Amino acid sequence: MIEIQHLTMRYKNGKGVEDINISVDNGEVKGLLGPNGAGKSTTMRSLMGFLKSSDGHLSVEGISTLENPVEAKKIIGYLPGDPQLPQNLNSKSLFKLGADMRGMSIDYAMELAEKFDLDVNLTIKELSKGNRQKAAIILSVLHKPKALILDEPTSGLDPFHQRTFFEIVDEFKKNGAAILLSSHIISEIEKISDSMAVLKDGEKIYDESYKTFVNKAKEDGVELEDAFFAFYDRSDG
Repeated sequence: MIEIQHLTMRYKNGKGVEDINISVDNGEVKGLLGPNGAGKSTTMRSLMGFLKSSDGHLSVEGISTLENPVEAKKIIGYLPGDPQLPQNLNSKSLFKLGADMRGMSIDYAMELAEKFDLDVNLTIKELSKGNRQKAAIILSVLHKPKALILDEPTSGLDPFHQRTFFEIVDEFKKNGAAILLSSHIISEIEKISDSMAVLKDGEKIYDESYKTFVNKAKEDGVELEDAFFAFYDRSDG
């Protein structure tokens, strides 16, 4: 289970997130939605302990990610929004390095590389953006973590390999992983999420099951995308 309680994190310019409360059960995929600057990456990076929050309790499977970061990271698969991979290594060497650090074999990583049609012998700098994203995804899940924190994971993937990605996420879900996945595209959330939380200007403004969101849109007679954009069309006055 992923728990974010009363998270507040402010940058020097005053922007950030305020009193964010989000929980993700085991076997649940929660979509974290919002446009650029809404606070999705800040929430995820704070959860991972990469940003220092001024307030909040953050945990995975009951382990505080701030107080016990080493233990927590053993069971988390994290994909940042801008993965920075060693340019001169090939994917196979990168997977071996990641697996060795965790006392794992690279068998699962190689299985995923085959599913993604990834040439593991090319160096990272030789790969296209989409193939670099595939390598980063594989690196984040090769240890079969109990929780996945994925920041805009389909960025750069073509539709065919987006489908492969969603199949992998579904496999983790069926195995009981708690999965928090950010996006700014409602159709992505539609494919995989059980629930969705919406951020606006650093605050959570919606958190319901995806089914509830769909039913409300139907009642209102609006398309799903229009129902999502309505969160941002509301005037503050």
